[in-house]
Amino acid sequence: MVTLKDIAIIANVSTSTASRALNNDPRISPEQTLRIQRIAQEQNYTKHKIRKPEGKHDDIWKDAGIIVPEINSGYYSNLVHIASDQFARQQYSVLLRLSGFDKDTLIRHIFGFEKADIRCVLIVADDAEQITEDVYQALRQTRIPAMFITTQYNPHMDFDSIYVDETRGIRAGVEYLTDKGYKKIGFIGEEMTRGRLNAFRQVMYEIGNPVNEAFIQTSTARAEEGGYQCMKQLLAKPELPDAIFAGYDQMAIGALKSIDEAGLRVPDDIGIMGFDNIIMSGYIHKGLTTIENPLEDMISIAVRVLMNRMQNEDAVPQQIALKPDLVIRETT
Repeated sequence: MVTLKDIAIIANVSTSTASRALNNDPRISPEQTLRIQRIAQEQNYTKHKIRKPEGKHDDIWKDAGIIVPEINSGYYSNLVHIASDQFARQQYSVLLRLSGFDKDTLIRHIFGFEKADIRCVLIVADDAEQITEDVYQALRQTRIPAMFITTQYNPHMDFDSIYVDETRGIRAGVEYLTDKGYKKIGFIGEEMTRGRLNAFRQVMYEIGNPVNEAFIQTSTARAEEGGYQCMKQLLAKPELPDAIFAGYDQMAIGALKSIDEAGLRVPDDIGIMGFDNIIMSGYIHKGLTTIENPLEDMISIAVRVLMNRMQNEDAVPQQIALKPDLVIRETT
């Protein structure tokens, strides 16, 4: 069966352009529209809805897939909980799979979902290196409607996606710390926070306070242990930062333990800020200042887009950006 992607390849245009032309979108020139529609006609292409597995009916519960890197962190476990609730409202039960931040594992789960007659899949891929042409090809081959939750705009994305504008969130945090009088601002993170570290460097440069690399510390450990180790290494240096931006909240919480063991006071001696606003951040001894990742809104929109995608395969893929918010508490 000829697919929309096949038409795009023959016409030497993007899938989005082919979709717009077939839907008579005025943004595509009349000449281009006519050319693409002729190609579609020659290839016997017809619009179609996503296949429904045999034996499945609209009046019974259906199955949706969720792929996340892991569920050890508060962020991912909360995301799965919210997504499961949102799918349940649409009469979908959920099959959960973990990618372990590995592209090949992600692809294997996509093909596994095809065998399990999964109707649609929500894919959480915080690491841009996971989202490759191989992943796209697996989705095209299985024809499972997919929605990505990512961390940034991707000009090569050919599927629906939603992301939080992390650079905007980092900027809000850095500007707040600067307004509070913090000048020597450092960053702690790990392998999966490379994007946030890059955004931190960019924002610091833009506000005229280039990063002191001595105040940057990363760890091979993750979550609280990673934050604890990073902060301990920073505290062993001759010059200390007066504030720390942690790659995410669990790292910030680990850093707080290290600061406490060193006999320093937060925020008097050193301020600390996280990212995500996981539930625990508001309940630790000193509430954590952080950047809120609007999970509820993000998942609600993602599931709604997936439901619409199953009704119209040829709709133009969307990349939706959400604005994060600053949450001020006692650690700054």
